[in-house]
Amino acid sequence: MKLYDANAGNAKRVRVFIAEKGIDVPRKVLELGTDTRTPEYLKVNSLGEVPALELDNGDVITESIAICRYLELAFPENPLMGRTPFEQGNIEMWSQRVYSQLFLTIGLMVRHQLPLFADVLEQIPAFADAQRKAMPEKWRWLNKEMADGRPFIAGETFSFADVHGMTALTITDIFELSAPADCEHVVKWAQIMRERPSWSA
Repeated sequence: MKLYDANAGNAKRVRVFIAEKGIDVPRKVLELGTDTRTPEYLKVNSLGEVPALELDNGDVITESIAICRYLELAFPENPLMGRTPFEQGNIEMWSQRVYSQLFLTIGLMVRHQLPLFADVLEQIPAFADAQRKAMPEKWRWLNKEMADGRPFIAGETFSFADVHGMTALTITDIFELSAPADCEHVVKWAQIMRERPSWSA
């Protein structure tokens, strides 16, 4: 098994997941925009994106969430996607919410702002600005949801929803879009996330 990796948000999600699961997956680190556009890598992932997980039999799984789901099933110890039907549904709900409200917002800003993506899509600077302006209220939404005092996004235990949150947090830190100071619950959660060993994955 081999993980094609790079310095990117979606790849970070898989690295955090692997670290939290406590498993060992060999990695091949690629340079975005160069290594990921080579004919060799395009045979692995025709979209030229990371991450990609190549299995021992040569099968390839792309898309970070799909890779994490595979690893959850292949390595069931220390489950991060829930045990009971309710846990699985609840974690999936919060994972999708965090992905769509936080990660996707900042991700769209990045894709419409960085030169790295100029040949991937038609960049619209005004759209990037709109996504940046939306982030504080996205954090305030999560802060209101966590006002019940739960320590983690989906409840009392760390889960895949927090992995999504950590991925968003990493990118928002880079672009100075971390949660506003008035989001006390999210600020507390973020500090706990930064203290986890997997933060540096």
